[in-house]
Amino acid sequence: MCHPIKVYNEKLVNSLQLLASSIESSEERPGQTGMALAVDSSIADSEHLVVEAGTGTGKTLAYLLPYALKGKRVVVATYTKALQDQMLKSDLPLLKKHIEMEQNRSFNFLPLKGWNNYLCNERVDAAEKSKSNGRQESFFADNDFEEIDQIIKWSKTTETGDRSDVSFSIKESTWDSVSVTRKECFGKEKCPFYDSCFAVKSREKSSQADVIVANHALYAIDLAIGGHLVGPHEHVVIDEAHEMEASFTKAWSVALSSGRFEWLGLHAKRLLGEKQSDAVTNIIELAELLTKNMTQHEGQWVHSGNAAAISETLELAEGRVERINHLVRNSNDEDRTKLRITSAGDSLLEDIRTVRLFLSSGPTLSQVAWIEFNERGKPELNISPLDVSGNLKEYLWEEKQAVLTSATIQTNLIARLGVPIDDENPLRIESPFNYKKQSLIYCPDLPDPSKDASHWQELVVEEIEKLISLAGGRTLCLFTSRNELRRVTKEIRKRLDLPILMQGEKSPKELLREFASDEKSCLFGTRTFFQGVDVPGPSLSLVILNRIPFPGPTEFLIKAWSQQSSLKTHGFGWREVELPVAVLRVIQAAGRLIRKKNDSGVVAILDPRMTRSDYAHKFLNSFPDMPVTENIDDVEVFFTEKIKT
Repeated sequence: MCHPIKVYNEKLVNSLQLLASSIESSEERPGQTGMALAVDSSIADSEHLVVEAGTGTGKTLAYLLPYALKGKRVVVATYTKALQDQMLKSDLPLLKKHIEMEQNRSFNFLPLKGWNNYLCNERVDAAEKSKSNGRQESFFADNDFEEIDQIIKWSKTTETGDRSDVSFSIKESTWDSVSVTRKECFGKEKCPFYDSCFAVKSREKSSQADVIVANHALYAIDLAIGGHLVGPHEHVVIDEAHEMEASFTKAWSVALSSGRFEWLGLHAKRLLGEKQSDAVTNIIELAELLTKNMTQHEGQWVHSGNAAAISETLELAEGRVERINHLVRNSNDEDRTKLRITSAGDSLLEDIRTVRLFLSSGPTLSQVAWIEFNERGKPELNISPLDVSGNLKEYLWEEKQAVLTSATIQTNLIARLGVPIDDENPLRIESPFNYKKQSLIYCPDLPDPSKDASHWQELVVEEIEKLISLAGGRTLCLFTSRNELRRVTKEIRKRLDLPILMQGEKSPKELLREFASDEKSCLFGTRTFFQGVDVPGPSLSLVILNRIPFPGPTEFLIKAWSQQSSLKTHGFGWREVELPVAVLRVIQAAGRLIRKKNDSGVVAILDPRMTRSDYAHKFLNSFPDMPVTENIDDVEVFFTEKIKT
């Protein structure tokens, strides 16, 4: 890619300097100006831009400001909620103040979330009626009525209906009962509460906003349905672009679980009673049979050659769901309850037919299917496209001007997404941090975990104990499996008299709060904490990664991409797909360490393949200019000089 900065925009540079000066304790960010000018040029020329902006660049303001100064409406799609919160609470209010003062015009921004993030007034009304008449309306029969009562009271005061504004704890099942997905919504013609709908209001407001903040999944769905959620726009920024392929693929996938049949049977039974008990029984039995069929294939690929039982069950399912829908539609009960059940039934029928078509069509290179257990503990059959570049070309590249950015960009991301630019290398904006002085990478000489796992496990515990002792706590220790997390946490708690926080014992938010507030504490977790952890200062001075996080056997989508790549590269799919993913994850984990100019610390990777494999250079060349050592004495000297003095 030739350098995209074609015109020096003095107004933009001056505005950026003014913004920087208004931020308390702001740090010099020379790369921020370069990135802002690059974005400005890409807007002017209606060209796409891919930017790898190192940690500390200040990339959010660097891409927001050019659009704001030009008066261009832009959608920003992010992957993590942490970045959305940062933008909504810090960057965008600051930008709003600046634009309104400097340009003497209004400037508005708005978060846009999926439909089921908002309270449904029709559901709340049903809950109130259920409470007043003493009848457990079907959708609330299994829920905590204390929580329902709290939600009813909150509904009278909330202006947004947004779940994130709720101050009390709510179970997933309870929230599901007072919210709806887009498919479940009755719509303008059938819902008596449509005019007061929180989700609808948020979308109406979004049409007037200069900046819309959405997540990847919502934006992917919006592209596929023609922009009905976000509204008309010509410009989009995909932040955290390293997650774009996976998140867009998931959004364009089909998921079919046995739990959906159970839900339909349960609510149909409550509505129909004993009048049609055979039809209801058939659906519930079908759910049990499908659970059995799917469980037999757990952790496996599913295709026409090995899924005869699933195909037969789904053939039965299609007819039985059609019958339930017919019976519900013709029942004498209230219309709204019937609408909700039949809407769910219609959606289920659509997905049944999609899965049956896939299973009857034989092997394909365009889609892949597998079975895994979802977060509700139900087996789920997933069908995903293998290549989203065609859809992206149709929906995005040919229709919008896009900026893709992240602190870490995979080496082959541009090619895989089909971004139509001249060079498949992103524009790289260096971090302002002095990694050579601020950090150290420690890779001890340990056995290869892929060849001598038991000996490696013993030595890893010893290394973690030594490292945490040298750091005096202040450690984020990351594991590639939950079993390793639990095993090592148990052992380290025996050996060290320090607060050891473990993922799963409290919410991630609470764990991070406690970790940041106590400099002696350590946080042990898995990939949940590979990104989104922002704990600057002495509370985090050591990041430990127990082994290289190569994709596991149940990461089906990555494995499918790898197999597909092997067909094209004569067996090099692992190096083309899985190795870059592992490199990205290591860099992400290491990136938790240095968040501010004055931060210092050590990244310890307890896997000798980091330095001794034939692909070690792929990892080491991806790091910033950080010195590497195998000697624990160097770590002790570093902590003595940089941390404890």
